[in-house]
Amino acid sequence: LHPRINNYNDVVLFLLQCNMDIKHIGSGTAAKALTYYISDYITKNELQVHVGLQAIRAAIDSHSLHFSGNINASPAMHKRNLLTKTVNAMMGRWEISHQQVMSYLVGSGDHYCNHQFRTVRFYEF
Repeated sequence: LHPRINNYNDVVLFLLQCNMDIKHIGSGTAAKALTYYISDYITKNELQVHVGLQAIRAAIDSHSLHFSGNINASPAMHKRNLLTKTVNAMMGRWEISHQQVMSYLVGSGDHYCNHQFRTVRFYEF
């Protein structure tokens, strides 16, 4: 194989029809690293506090530069612009998985379920 092409298995590639990468995990250290990588990739932590605060600071700085000397803008416009910049800055730094993105874009929710549930209101009994 070319050095820039990952190892693959023809049968698995045909049956699963998805991207794959085959790598031999021979040691305990490599197995631990793989377990950490997979669990970290699947869980994708929420936005860390220090990253969120940096995003807010960048949004406030950008907002103050944008509106410095602009006396024609209304206070409501200032507030709306600051809120928009802050939310966009924080969401731009939030790591989410490919599955979450596609779920939100397609509108299928954030979980799969093969059952239908009904709400039981115990206070009605």
